[in-house]
Amino acid sequence: MTMKSRVLGLVVFMGLAATPGLAQVSVNVHIGEPPPVVVYSPPTMVLMPEPQMYVAVGVPYDIYFVSGRYYYLQSGHWFFGPGYNGPWTYVAVERLPPGLRRYKIKELHEFREREYRAYNAKGPGYNARYFVAEERENHGRDNDDDQGNGKGKGKGNGKGRGRGRGGE
Repeated sequence: MTMKSRVLGLVVFMGLAATPGLAQVSVNVHIGEPPPVVVYSPPTMVLMPEPQMYVAVGVPYDIYFVSGRYYYLQSGHWFFGPGYNGPWTYVAVERLPPGLRRYKIKELHEFREREYRAYNAKGPGYNARYFVAEERENHGRDNDDDQGNGKGKGKGNGKGRGRGRGGE
């Protein structure tokens, strides 16, 4: 091999080796806001003991309350917000609280149905932790951390943390 062909081969090799470092792909997907949550009255949020989070019962929405935030599952996408009625912001699955990440949606639905059956069956005698979500007309911009109004048949503590009878 001549020196010229060696140099040419080295230049080609260097060009090929450098190419992957220059190629970058960026994909941005805008999910947008989900349809609004429309209910006639604020939903009851019942504690699911196994995953240790609250879930809205008696409404046709997948709404969960974890660590002071509401999470809403719509068409396979997760959103979070300051109140059960939003406003909603998209959140990637990797950024969900561990309790929501750990369980499959089917399992969360099973937990919800179990607690809702108990809540319905016992009526006023239901003594597990729950609260009635607070409607937030100002969408959480009042700089306090209340999430519920505690009017869930006297079981809430007025701060939406569900520390009523049976779970203290």
